[in-house]
Amino acid sequence: MLAKEKTTALGFAQAEKDLLAKVYLNRRGIVTRATFRSPVYQGDKGILAGHPARAGLVIPSRIFGFCGGSHQLAAAMALEHAWKAELPPNALVLRSVAQAAEILQNTSRWFYTTFAPGLADPSFSDKPLFAEASRRFTAFKGASFRAGIMAGTFPMALYALFAGQWPHSNFIVPGGVSTSVQPKELTRAFSLLDQYCREWLEPAWLGCSLERYLEIRDWAGLMGWLEEKGEHFNSDFGLFLRVALEYGLDELGRVEPHLLSYGAFHNKNGYFAVTPENHLRSVQFPGAYFDGNMLHSLGHEWLAESLKDKKEIHRLGYKGEPVEVGPVARMLIQGKHAIQYNGHHPGLFAGVYAHKSASVFTRTWARMHEACELVNRMRAWLSQLEVGAPCQAAVREQDGWGLGFTEAPRGALAHFVELEGGKISNYTILQPTMLNLQSGEALGKTSPMANALKDTEIKNLSRPIEVGLIARSFDACLSCDVELYKNRSEKEIGKVRV
Repeated sequence: MLAKEKTTALGFAQAEKDLLAKVYLNRRGIVTRATFRSPVYQGDKGILAGHPARAGLVIPSRIFGFCGGSHQLAAAMALEHAWKAELPPNALVLRSVAQAAEILQNTSRWFYTTFAPGLADPSFSDKPLFAEASRRFTAFKGASFRAGIMAGTFPMALYALFAGQWPHSNFIVPGGVSTSVQPKELTRAFSLLDQYCREWLEPAWLGCSLERYLEIRDWAGLMGWLEEKGEHFNSDFGLFLRVALEYGLDELGRVEPHLLSYGAFHNKNGYFAVTPENHLRSVQFPGAYFDGNMLHSLGHEWLAESLKDKKEIHRLGYKGEPVEVGPVARMLIQGKHAIQYNGHHPGLFAGVYAHKSASVFTRTWARMHEACELVNRMRAWLSQLEVGAPCQAAVREQDGWGLGFTEAPRGALAHFVELEGGKISNYTILQPTMLNLQSGEALGKTSPMANALKDTEIKNLSRPIEVGLIARSFDACLSCDVELYKNRSEKEIGKVRV
């Protein structure tokens, strides 16, 4: 069976998180089409109907355990929109710090446990760098594995410093956060960020200071940095970069998709009225839709109506278009926004994307590059916190509807709630994995992940590592079962778990 059901503490069945890929090949072993399906929890399924309004803060964050903080944030924003709440500045900053910490702890753990072990797959044994990739990136036994896993403990500890625990905290509440800012906690938070840099990011991942890496502006500069010093060349990032080019990961899964980001990390601009319009105006990582050529303002009204009507929004995508979401969308839209609206340099990632498009390489690197950008931003946010200033404002509960959207580690995340008599009458969740897996299909279009797989050559039908690498580059947080079929006859020719 693809998935087994287990009963959660909440008393309902939840499917284990497996992904089924049905891949159709022509006679030359080239993918002609693919479909992705998962029994993973999609949306609300009626679980929250009839529950008190604040149940949305608790139940979804436990179902989506990998990104519990992000789901709690989106749920709180939906309630705050419905209740016309305002947030004090300290609450905005603490939410940004916690959201960034959740992304950071995800980044290194995802790379070393989910993606990098694929670089040590025997399918690449004929490559000159295979031996070093195996020595460094093999799961559990690799020389870099433990340090990469332990790197995630620093941002996790920072999150817990304010939230109390991760991932199932009660830190984010309507009206702000349920904590206060103390001098001792601030000092410890700065120390944890320094440890993250000093013990992993700079010596192990980059082989240089964070400042030196962030000076790089384009592909030529990145290649120059790689050869500049042995520490750069032999760092984990340096090895990943060399392996990616040698293995052809910059061509694998290469497409020019439409991208979507809802935006994240609010500016500290006094008390903040929580509405979708204010969110899009105030975020530091901009929310927008990129059609492959230029940015467009995000039409949140369309999203609210679709979620309210419980349409199969994950299949529709954005206004009917399939949309890829995740760090690659956040980083590119940030760069495009800088040049299109402010006339600034688009930055390193957008410069490289112009040459490499979306591929296994750029999707993977986007996650790691984002971590480097977030560290300095987190330092700035921590400096903005005011000891003794309020972190929560009173809210007046009322009936109505609310939309909350933000960015989870894996991409655009939206929660929609309707309240009647103080209880939930309608609740809809649109999570990023479903957009990457299925958006556009309802209108006969190819979903982002299926589009990335199309035209890929499967070199070994008994071990289709190409499918696994493409699927993992989207960070679907799912194991992948691959079924291979002949394109015309649709006869099954193989099955494997990657």
